[in-house]
Amino acid sequence: MSRLALLIVSLLFFFSAIVASGAATTVTIGEYFSETDVTAPIMINDVEELAAATIKVSYDPAAVVVTAIDNGVSGSFIQNSQYAHDGWVKMAWYLVDGSLNGDVTFALLAISPSGSYGDYSDLEIEVETLSDTEYQTIDADIINGFVYRGMNGDVNADRVIDAADSQYIANSIAGILGYPSKFGPSEVSGDGTVDAYDCVYLARHATGVPGYEHLK
Repeated sequence: MSRLALLIVSLLFFFSAIVASGAATTVTIGEYFSETDVTAPIMINDVEELAAATIKVSYDPAAVVVTAIDNGVSGSFIQNSQYAHDGWVKMAWYLVDGSLNGDVTFALLAISPSGSYGDYSDLEIEVETLSDTEYQTIDADIINGFVYRGMNGDVNADRVIDAADSQYIANSIAGILGYPSKFGPSEVSGDGTVDAYDCVYLARHATGVPGYEHLK
């Protein structure tokens, strides 16, 4: 094997090792469409040797409020819901001995609506601590969630999914006053962004075009 070929092979192995050692751990809370209470688990997925965590969740108290917090794992669990009506709660947890691996249900949040039908709130996660048995930080990607008091696609909150919802999304994208952005019920195509395609997708769904039966 030539020196050039050997160098290329070595570089491939080097970069493969970097990719393989990248952080795969995620912290999630979920996405919810509901007119009533929901239970939102905070998940720490694909984790190794988890020994301690402190996580804060923020939301819009005009739309929803956390009414109860339960620990999802064994160990010492402290929860602060003193400021729940101000829009945030915080939880801390640790193990005196041992660690957890795999998919861990960190906590269960009971979330109740505090506003009206059509209200929307992001569920924003802030990881303050995530560490292993050696007190080393565990890198993790955060995936925030939301709660929408209504049906997916019913952006204008009239309890009907029709062309008016498609028009609402278009007006919101254009920045027209009176049409605030609602990512949850507006992102119906499943591509992770709210754009003109969501207007088209929702209009086709409302008119029964084949292939658009399901909102993502």
